[in-house]
Amino acid sequence: MNIISAVKNNYGKYLAKGVGVVGLGLILRDAHTIGKLQADVRSQSRDADISMDLYENSQRLDSPSLLKSEVKDKVMKWHMDSNLPTFFNSAIGYFSGLGSMLVECVVPLGLSAVALLAKGKKLACGSAIALAAYAGFNFIKDGFGIGSTKFLQK
Repeated sequence: MNIISAVKNNYGKYLAKGVGVVGLGLILRDAHTIGKLQADVRSQSRDADISMDLYENSQRLDSPSLLKSEVKDKVMKWHMDSNLPTFFNSAIGYFSGLGSMLVECVVPLGLSAVALLAKGKKLACGSAIALAAYAGFNFIKDGFGIGSTKFLQK
């Protein structure tokens, strides 16, 4: 019975923490998705750029040398067969996309974190209310297009 009475007396605090969890979950889901997309874009574009540079380098010699030609061909072949550069470029792209999305969503991220981690009931509830107001404002602005720039009408 203690647990039930504790929840009944603090339902606002637990509701605020639930809002914080949902807010963080939605932000992290979006950030993860953008990170995956950015990982693909970066790895593909960097691999294409490096492959083009290595191919061009393998086709030219400053001085006639069989050894230099073989080394250039081996380097190009290693790069084409290796997944290591792709792995690192994907990781860089993922964390770049994840970080940029978290920076872009800093206000709801902060409000969600405060709603979830706040010790006081007033601070947690206030943050949850502010997060709900922010989400409502963004839904009206972006969902209905009220107040946003009309690019096709210019």
